[in-house]
Amino acid sequence: MISSKPKLMTAPSISTGIFPSSIAVSKKIHLSPATPFPGNNSSKTKIASVAPRMSLTPPSAPLQSECSLPVDDPLEAILFDIDGTLCDSDPIHYYAFREMLQEIGFNGGEPITEEFFIKNISGMHNDELCHVLFPDWDFPRAMQFMEDKEAMFRRLASEQLKPVKGLDKLCEWMKERGLRRAAVTNAPRPNAELIISMLGLADFFEKLVIGSECDRAKPFPDPYLTALRGLGVSNKHAFVFEDSISGIKAGVAAGMPVVGLSLRNPESLLSETGATLVIKDFDDSKLWAALDQLDTKTKT
Repeated sequence: MISSKPKLMTAPSISTGIFPSSIAVSKKIHLSPATPFPGNNSSKTKIASVAPRMSLTPPSAPLQSECSLPVDDPLEAILFDIDGTLCDSDPIHYYAFREMLQEIGFNGGEPITEEFFIKNISGMHNDELCHVLFPDWDFPRAMQFMEDKEAMFRRLASEQLKPVKGLDKLCEWMKERGLRRAAVTNAPRPNAELIISMLGLADFFEKLVIGSECDRAKPFPDPYLTALRGLGVSNKHAFVFEDSISGIKAGVAAGMPVVGLSLRNPESLLSETGATLVIKDFDDSKLWAALDQLDTKTKT
């Protein structure tokens, strides 16, 4: 049992081939054999051994033959996730979790792998992560760890976040058509507000919905339904941009088509989860073909 609160670390500028971005990690990952979570012997919470280095380049998957988005005419609103959708923030989250979990002796002191991060952490809200990562800790102690990790993320993000390619072009397209817009996230409010501000989108979004402030966070539909109510728009006249499995499930459950961004997750996995269309970024020709179809439908 660890008695002291995890100490925050001042991270160096991050760079390695693990995440192909401007961020890099200070050292390579070394994996240990399968070991349980702290204080829990359940087989459900054991970390599986994986190859020492992984590439997050999504494996090739068949392209969707249908580009159109099943939205009733007219299109009135587009809703966006934030982390991994507006910006490629997952490498920063991964780094912060990896460093802080290693410091408290999680997984026997071995760094978590990116596979573990994607499968068990990415896209989840902090309340849920407290139970997943620290099943034997009391909730206030686990939440303090999460708050410290988010503070580390914000320090790193303030220096290193950049918008996903093509975001400015898409925002202009939406403004020209007078579309309503909301940001819907499981991230804590301070993180969401920081990212939106850093990307210059504070005046772009009309609504910001935080999953933990709803009755249920993603993967439940509540955050997206809350955004639709706030905008006064039917789910028949809107669609969603998402990058995570839980987010896609939430958008689909809210009755909207979801465009998945395959920055980190494989295209095939996003499609299997329910994404109508999967794109690599906002410059993707598949996205603009679908938007052109919506434009044409509106004019006819």
